[in-house]
Amino acid sequence: MFPYLFKIGTFELRVYSLMYLIGILITIYFVKKKGQKLGFDSELIENIIIVTFIGAIVGARFYYVLLKWDFYSRYPKEIIAVWHGGLAIHGGIIGGILTAYFYCKSKGIKLLQFGDLALPFLLLSQGIGRFGNFANGEAHGVPTITPPSIIFRMKNVFPEFWQQVLSSFGLRNTPEEVSKLMVFIKEKGELTVEFHNKVYQLKEYVPWGISFPPKYNPPAYQDFGTLPVHPTFFYEMILNFIGAFILLLFWKDNKNIGKGIIAGLYLIFYGVIRGFVTFFRADDLMVGYFRAPHLASFVMIIIGSILVFRGYKNGVE
Repeated sequence: MFPYLFKIGTFELRVYSLMYLIGILITIYFVKKKGQKLGFDSELIENIIIVTFIGAIVGARFYYVLLKWDFYSRYPKEIIAVWHGGLAIHGGIIGGILTAYFYCKSKGIKLLQFGDLALPFLLLSQGIGRFGNFANGEAHGVPTITPPSIIFRMKNVFPEFWQQVLSSFGLRNTPEEVSKLMVFIKEKGELTVEFHNKVYQLKEYVPWGISFPPKYNPPAYQDFGTLPVHPTFFYEMILNFIGAFILLLFWKDNKNIGKGIIAGLYLIFYGVIRGFVTFFRADDLMVGYFRAPHLASFVMIIIGSILVFRGYKNGVE
């Protein structure tokens, strides 16, 4: 909607960058304060957070490039062009964990201690960051005229379904042409399309879809014109805030720091959150016919469950 707050020459204060800056500053402030109470050196904690953040950015980019290798193998100069977009959160989590592990090991700090200290604020920061996605008009959902039975499938059939929709109404895949679908629906009340030998209705299934105008030419407009889309950035923002609140309840008790329970719950919470939101996403990375976030989220939930189980078992012992 408004990717930058102001622009001076070639410099832009982008909302997306500002949101993550706010998130990392909040994380540093509260984790340092908690760490001092537990006997950690505050400067060391700050360094770990900053180094981990850098590792997360590298991991997020590497993961994205790897799953989009067909494109980047043809345009290798684009690999480093992060300003053109292309950061994947699961890659960021993997990169952040690996960076934190090696850095913490070099400083004599257990990874789970740092994880329990910082991860509630990572989830909070992820929620804040989703507002940046809204400002950029990215990480958006499918159009709200998409039938739920198409959305909620483990196999992602939406791209194929959408091509069938455009073909059925003689529309080219351009923002201007796609936008006509809403005019058709308003004129006729609803439309029908046949897909895999079944007839589906196209209508406004939910009233809270967000339409992106052509100004700034955001990805959501490029994909679906002015059709209202599911605000997946807000779905995830709200769920991340709820998850962060629950984690902070555990975080307040110093006895929970270092057991791995908070770290495990983070992995479970975000795995479930992203797994749910992914059903609605229109731009997720794919592994074959399946959405990469579903596969990554499944692994996160398994690992998180093991950490929680071990944490409680060790606590009882």
